[in-house]
Amino acid sequence: MMFTVTDGDRRILHELSRDGRLSNKELAARVGLPPSTCHGRVRLLEDAGVIRGYRAVVDPQAAGAAISALVSVAVLDHARSQVTDLVPLMRALPGVQQVFLLGGDRDLVIHVAVADVPALREFIRVNIGAHPDLGQSQTHLVFEHAVGLASA
Repeated sequence: MMFTVTDGDRRILHELSRDGRLSNKELAARVGLPPSTCHGRVRLLEDAGVIRGYRAVVDPQAAGAAISALVSVAVLDHARSQVTDLVPLMRALPGVQQVFLLGGDRDLVIHVAVADVPALREFIRVNIGAHPDLGQSQTHLVFEHAVGLASA
């Protein structure tokens, strides 16, 4: 049976995307539901996989990673059938914030945050340049990152 997201659920999701640490009482007040109903809907959203988790949004620079970059990477032809397997491998690397699987001339974009330029160069050399399934890459330094409300 497929889970259907209601208008009330959308209000809950909106508020939790703004502040995942809201108490159930405060969340219920903001979305106009009784606390018991709100709690039940949140549990249903979690059980259905609509809410996949709660996490802290860390400022990489404040945590000592002064350099943020987007590294776009082409997967070599022999590895095309396993491209989705590369996503969790890349995601597990130290400094990786996000990994995007794309269509187009580049297959992956890896958002990495590291201490300095030498650390970025080393990350690319060791994890991208030396990887047998990865080909050309292009690195873009991030000067500013404005996070959307759903990710804030």
